[in-house]
Amino acid sequence: MAGKLLEVSVNPAIIRWARESAGWNIEEIAKKLKTSIENYEKIETGRKSPTYNQLKILAIYFNRPLSVFFLPDPPQELLFTASFRILPKNAKDISKELRLVIRKARYYQSIANELMNDLRTDIKPKTLSVFINEDPIKIAQKERERVGIPIDKQLKWQSAYEAFNEWRSAIEKFNILILQYKFPLLHARGFSLMDKKPPVIVLNSSDNILARIFTLFHEYAHVCLRLPEIYAGEEEISANNLEVENWCNCFASEFLVPESVLKNDTGFQEFMRSRQLSQDILENLSKKFRVSKHALLTKLRFLNLITQEYYESELVSLKDQPFVEKKGFLTPPYRCIQEKGKQFVSLVLQSKEKGSITTADMFEYLSVKLKHLHRIEELITK
Repeated sequence: MAGKLLEVSVNPAIIRWARESAGWNIEEIAKKLKTSIENYEKIETGRKSPTYNQLKILAIYFNRPLSVFFLPDPPQELLFTASFRILPKNAKDISKELRLVIRKARYYQSIANELMNDLRTDIKPKTLSVFINEDPIKIAQKERERVGIPIDKQLKWQSAYEAFNEWRSAIEKFNILILQYKFPLLHARGFSLMDKKPPVIVLNSSDNILARIFTLFHEYAHVCLRLPEIYAGEEEISANNLEVENWCNCFASEFLVPESVLKNDTGFQEFMRSRQLSQDILENLSKKFRVSKHALLTKLRFLNLITQEYYESELVSLKDQPFVEKKGFLTPPYRCIQEKGKQFVSLVLQSKEKGSITTADMFEYLSVKLKHLHRIEELITK
């Protein structure tokens, strides 16, 4: 009991910094500490020292190591919004979960930067550098050729998960980290970071797998434009950013559903004759191209084949359709690959082999134990 009541002398500015960066308000964290708001305010203003047990609780809720509270001053970190040129309208209410994922993405981006420099690997993204005044359809067609996956191969994929994994591997080869984490879908479908190299695309693993494919290429377009963002969906786009988001949506829809191929589809031709977009036609096109219905509706809207009103009403109805996640438990090796991607995992393993990092470093970066290493090595060679 005495240990729990032991007060510790720390810089109160660090506690305030940790709370604010994690997205907690004073009322919420006081409740977690089972103390009054007045008492907690005394801790942050230095009029009262926290107990060691309180610091342990704060470390858990702020997702920080306990040692951070014993630093002389708050660490210099970018504001979480400083990495983005485009933010959703509700940026002030970004969830604690999303803030944590942004921190994780920055961390793995920094690790990748260090490892690639140590290995003297080319760290520059191998993408086109384009401008907003260029035609997104022509750019998508160029990039499609560079990615090197022919439409015949795309149409033969047996599942949405196969499609996602193939696209992810293809884009990772362009020196882009693609990470996946769960965070509230209400606040973001994904985001991109470009304040360091290599660029990072983060996808929301809570989202439908087909929707993730579209978000991947929407964010890839942002990488080409060098305009990092948090992507929350059309309804969250501000008027100032509408041109950029439309450009990226147009790019993604042409990349995934080339107009020249779409026009030869019998279901599409039936739609053109009747001008009635049935759910059967939409479903069949979704299965054929392995893209979401949202992506197809976006494509048809850019082709001016459906009205804006119809487009918006269909998006609302799609939102009401629940996403049933693929069943099954992800083992630690599979989770490692799913979250961090083959490119990052390969980089860590190569760095360990070259002696650039220690065994402890390797397990920390991969977040796995020794017994899972062999299986991870098998998975990245598939």
